Amino acid sequence: MAHYGSLDMVKQKLRVEDSTIDDELNIYLDEVDALIDRELRAKFGKNTEYGYEISLPLTEDTNPHIDFELRSIAADLVEGKFRMKTTNDSDLQKEAMMALREYLDKSFGWTEGHAFRRYPEITITPTNGAAASTITLSGSSFKPRGELTVKIVDENDAQVVQETTPEVVLTDDDGKFSGVTFATASGTAIGSYVVLASDKVNAAKRNFTVTS
Repeated sequence: MAHYGSLDMVKQKLRVEDSTIDDELNIYLDEVDALIDRELRAKFGKNTEYGYEISLPLTEDTNPHIDFELRSIAADLVEGKFRMKTTNDSDLQKEAMMALREYLDKSFGWTEGHAFRRYPEITITPTNGAAASTITLSGSSFKPRGELTVKIVDENDAQVVQETTPEVVLTDDDGKFSGVTFATASGTAIGSYVVLASDKVNAAKRNFTVTS
């Protein structure tokens, strides 16, 4: 199983080229993995707002997924453990732990007190055009294997201007969809509108301007 911080990354930080301390570093890698998982679980809880279990450890395929910043912090934590054990210098360990807490607050602070929430996003192409323009829509971080409704609303989100076709869009196992196309109504007046995609729990929107 891959670690949050890689052995190669840690050895590069320590300027170690041989394998003499690999066994020791692997022990620290396991300890840091357990530490990060505990911190993440305390931050996320066990389930998303859809009731799906949040899998740990984070990987490139989970949602949320691991990123380079977390990998780098994990490597610093391992290096800090090594230096504390070998030289009694705990400064790097303390700095890395502080960096981990700051990273969690920056990235996931908004999850405190409730289930982990996805922040869905959509993209549209083009973002402006004449009435009856064809818009291509893609999105991510919605409910996995869920149904979305897509609508065009006025710029205040107060009134539905158009129910799109297809009205229902299906997401894949990761909560993504792509290549959905629809046309704005031929009689749509010039002005600013909002393309709104919703799975009844979360929603995302993008502005579209009718120019003629």
